[in-house]
Amino acid sequence: MIAMESGEQFLKLLKSRLSGDRKELFEFVCKELMNVNGNYNWVGIYVVKGEKLVLDTFAGEKTEHNVISIGDGLCSKAIVTNAIVNEPDVTSNSDYLACFRSTRSELVVPIRDGQLPIGELDLDSNTASAFNKEDEVFLADVGELISGRVREIYSKE
Repeated sequence: MIAMESGEQFLKLLKSRLSGDRKELFEFVCKELMNVNGNYNWVGIYVVKGEKLVLDTFAGEKTEHNVISIGDGLCSKAIVTNAIVNEPDVTSNSDYLACFRSTRSELVVPIRDGQLPIGELDLDSNTASAFNKEDEVFLADVGELISGRVREIYSKE
């Protein structure tokens, strides 16, 4: 659960950094989101590039899933359905692409250009059922704020 003032403070800081260096902005988003909520154990920003999701920036352990084919895993499901995917128990979902043995739940929030999904915020937690509607709304706001910067590197091909 997000402390309201932490979430509001984060969004305020994020707004002040939007025009800065894109890579530094994305690093700020990933690292600082882990400080906003102790249940966020891994945070990544994937960008759509053709028929793939490409990991641009992350905070947490290194993952082998730097590139994910559209159609594979929960990350792809969020792009294909253009909807938030909140999986409370990844061990019971055969679509889950395991990154870490410790992960118990995952939240994937599309980042859109208008209605077109062009990337996503991907969060893992070592706690089952770690993400709620408040997380979904908060992270959708984050995605909306950074969508213009994601658009800079998005590619249909």
